[in-house]
Amino acid sequence: MIDLSNDAKLSRKESARQQRRAAYLRAKERRANDPKQLVFKEAMKQRQREAYQASRERRKEATKAMKARRSEQQAETRAAQARQLKLIRPATERE
Repeated sequence: MIDLSNDAKLSRKESARQQRRAAYLRAKERRANDPKQLVFKEAMKQRQREAYQASRERRKEATKAMKARRSEQQAETRAAQARQLKLIRPATERE
């Protein structure tokens, strides 16, 4: 912790700053060991994990849907090209 034994030498402003700092550190230590706070932090971590997994699943589904759409479009394009090729017959076949 901070040594406050030389308070007489410090200005009021510096002394107040050190006291605020010491109070902050005590509160931080208390929060770190508080069972209620630990349960809260663990619950938040779990919620974050669940939210991440859900977003990951949504991304996967969106990717699958996009790939399916793309493959359908490519199939349609190939079919259209095949129809075009059937309409345009070589000159040797026409005779």
